[in-house]
Amino acid sequence: MWISIPKRHIVVWDNICFSISPEELNVVMEHFLYMVPYLLVECASSDEQRDQYSLEPFTYERLTNIPQVRAGDCGVYALKYIECHALGMPFSKKDFAKPNGKTMRDKMAVDIFKELHDAHEFENKDNDANLGAYEG
Repeated sequence: MWISIPKRHIVVWDNICFSISPEELNVVMEHFLYMVPYLLVECASSDEQRDQYSLEPFTYERLTNIPQVRAGDCGVYALKYIECHALGMPFSKKDFAKPNGKTMRDKMAVDIFKELHDAHEFENKDNDANLGAYEG
C-alpha cells in the first residue's frame, strides 16, 4: 500500500485490496486524517509556513483501478508505483501484470546491489579489524 497526499486529500494505492476491507481501512485512515494536518503544523520550519496549514482533517479515497498482485510482491509494486508517479509516468496494467513481478524484483535487486556495492566496500575498508567477526 502506498499513500499519496495531493493538497488536503490522501489517495490510497492498495494493490492487495482483499487484504483490508473498506470498513477496516476507514478505522485505520481516521487516525491519519487527523494526524497528518497536526504533523504539518508542528513540523513547519517557520511561522509563515505554519500559517499555511490548518488542523482541518484531510479526506481520503482508495483507488480501485490498481493492478492486483500476489502477497509478497506488494513492496516491489509499491516502489514501482512511487517511481512512476514521481516521474509522471502512467500506470499500465499490462506493465504491472503478474508475470512481470519476477523481472521487476530481479531488476530492483540488481539496481540496489549496484548502488550499495561501493558503499559496502568503503565501509569494510575502514573497519578491517571486524571483517571476520561473524565467520565460523
